[in-house]
Amino acid sequence: MAASQILFALLIAHALFDYPLQGEFLAKYKNRHFKENGNEINGLWLHCLTSHSLLHAGGVWLITGSFIIGVIEFVLHWIIDFLKCEGMTSFHTDQILHLLCRILYVIMIWIGWEYFLPFFNESTQIAAPIKNP
Repeated sequence: MAASQILFALLIAHALFDYPLQGEFLAKYKNRHFKENGNEINGLWLHCLTSHSLLHAGGVWLITGSFIIGVIEFVLHWIIDFLKCEGMTSFHTDQILHLLCRILYVIMIWIGWEYFLPFFNESTQIAAPIKNP
């Protein structure tokens, strides 16, 4: 698959998981400051934010074929959305950061892992290389 095709697939997956497949429940309760009828929902935000991030990670893993990139997506998505819920970033900044992550994943596969993950040797193949048309 070409780099542009992988990026396009990653963007489609992001749009699906961040909007229709996230649902109102996860969208509300992933924010630790959300209150239901004036009452805090203790601990539920952690499960909801983690579940939401796992869905994104699974999509990235399936599209790239790379478990490592999936794990990186899980961590980065969790942090980026947490910062948005804390009011440290805006909605637009949140979406730009997610877009930059997807661009980074494609670059990581295209250039090769040895530049990004030095603890892997040259014979370790984590993701299928991108073929240029």
